[in-house]
Amino acid sequence: MEQNFYTSTQASQITGCTRRQLQYWREKGVIVPTVNASGKGRNVYYSESDLLELMVMEYLLSVGLSFETAQESLEMLRKEQPELFKANSSSEDLKRLMILPSPNKIELANYDSEEAFLRVNRQGLPLVPFWGEMIRQRLRENIEKFAK
Repeated sequence: MEQNFYTSTQASQITGCTRRQLQYWREKGVIVPTVNASGKGRNVYYSESDLLELMVMEYLLSVGLSFETAQESLEMLRKEQPELFKANSSSEDLKRLMILPSPNKIELANYDSEEAFLRVNRQGLPLVPFWGEMIRQRLRENIEKFAK
């Protein structure tokens, strides 16, 4: 399978992240592009896996997680759900998950609507619903639109 690479500008257009976000995340080591990670602007190239990581980070921030918590959540997903970032993963591999932030740690659990309801409504604890396949689908659609 042919690997496609995208410049910072293209990655920004496809993912909805700003170029400044990409630069900041690159400098902080959160999401480092596959090709020429230390370069600037058009000298940096992102793979489709990198784009997926960008969209995951953008999603985590968009639901209200702090930068640090979003970064920790992304690291946890990389470690505990590596199939999410592999191009050949099937949709069965990409379960619906809940990211459970608390003051001392972040946990990952399979999505259970009853547990989610209990956690939020009875215990007042936060959770972030996460569905890797939905983010992947959005990336595929964005790449198709960009290619036109």
